[in-house]
Amino acid sequence: MSPLTLASLNGDVLAELASYLSGWDALNLALTARRIYDFAVHRIAVTFICRNRTDLVRIHHHLLSGSPKRAVYLRSLTILASTFIERPWQEDPNWIFPKNTYEYSQAGLIGDVLEHSPNLSHVLLEHTAPLLQHDPRVGSAIAAMHKLVRLELRDVDTNVLPLLAQLHSRPRVLHLSPVKVESSADAKRVFALVHETLAAISAFNDLHALDLDLKNIPSPPQSLISSVSLPQIRHLSVHWWHAQIDVAQVFPNLEVYEQHVNSTLLKRSAQQPQLRRLSVAEMQTFEAARYPVHLLHFRRYPRELRSFRRTIYEANPVGIALHCFIDTPGWLKYWQQLPRMAPRLRFMDVHCHTWERRHEQGWVNDFVQSLRRYSLVCLRIVAPPPPTPDSLDAPWHEDDIQTLAELPDRIAQVIPTLRYIAWAARRRVLRTQPDDYAWYENEYDCAAAEYTWYQVEKIEGESAKSLKPISASEGERVRRFLLESDLEAITDMDANLRL
Repeated sequence: MSPLTLASLNGDVLAELASYLSGWDALNLALTARRIYDFAVHRIAVTFICRNRTDLVRIHHHLLSGSPKRAVYLRSLTILASTFIERPWQEDPNWIFPKNTYEYSQAGLIGDVLEHSPNLSHVLLEHTAPLLQHDPRVGSAIAAMHKLVRLELRDVDTNVLPLLAQLHSRPRVLHLSPVKVESSADAKRVFALVHETLAAISAFNDLHALDLDLKNIPSPPQSLISSVSLPQIRHLSVHWWHAQIDVAQVFPNLEVYEQHVNSTLLKRSAQQPQLRRLSVAEMQTFEAARYPVHLLHFRRYPRELRSFRRTIYEANPVGIALHCFIDTPGWLKYWQQLPRMAPRLRFMDVHCHTWERRHEQGWVNDFVQSLRRYSLVCLRIVAPPPPTPDSLDAPWHEDDIQTLAELPDRIAQVIPTLRYIAWAARRRVLRTQPDDYAWYENEYDCAAAEYTWYQVEKIEGESAKSLKPISASEGERVRRFLLESDLEAITDMDANLRL
């Protein structure tokens, strides 16, 4: 019997394998054998991101060439606002308030591509309103698609309503952001559009994740309250939310609520489902009875610890993810109070920072000792880096540097319930240049890093504990268990999780 090789598989199997690949992965598969090439070559260019006019011309030429046209294999298309820049803000003669100048003479190229790309599953368009105005085919082509799973339309106006009403696809993820307005009259008009849009998407029964960006609407009128109910939405992500839309009323079955920029008030009844994740920049108050949340994620440092403690008390979370300081008296007091504020707390993701310019010897040990009353079963922690030689901060004492190096073992000895600990010396380096928004998180994981994972084991006959290294994949299994399980299962983690 001849050995089974990749090239010996039948065509259906090869086509199925290739369908999971794209880009370089598809190219590498295509180059393995002549027979495999025909199955994988069309998966190489299934995703395009257009950043400028030159990109648009090249994408248009590539996708509308061949027989059949290559556009039929396209699965994801992103058109960024920079595609339409005529004059960048750096060249604006108004040097006090410079702005980019845009023009849309090449909108027809986008219409061509969309008309010939019936198999798209993801579309992202920035400056949607002027695109629909300059080439109505953009809207009709999107509406005619049957396979859209994720649709992102930014900078929309009333032209988007016919598109949504005629949409043949039933996307599972939808992102919408209105055009920027400045006057209160325009704000009223755009808010009316938001309400009409919510009514239009109420027919999308498969829609489970909605991302609304309302930061472009200033001081909306107080009289507009939405009566639409979207019970199918499980995941709501909002940017600069306004109180004119009642979250509990419009989205009664939320499991994940993400608030990106401003503070918010959250009113929910005890009859509504428990939030699996609440991600906020700042929460003033729930204005309700103590309402439990599974994972509470703070997207930035708190402005003041009083509202921070109040939010934790109101949410009573099972898990917390946050940025924090570990070297100030105020924060040490916070660490000591946290178990009383959140008695259900079982796991934490902590990205640690330092505030003081000069540290007293023993400050790291003070932080470790503040964790004694915790009932955690898992802790992921990113340690703060020591000052560099050219830093204005005073050098740390050798004992504190040593304590940081031994942080996993030190913490394991003071938290009696701890079963797993993950430690990283620094946060994962971002691929893009950091900017003013680096304080905010795009996901609930505020401590993304290359972790070293340990399982905490008791030493028979001794009070001390030992750390057993486990793989990153096993650590990820621990993390997924914590995110998906209930409090009872997490508390009895040894009986419910086998690595």
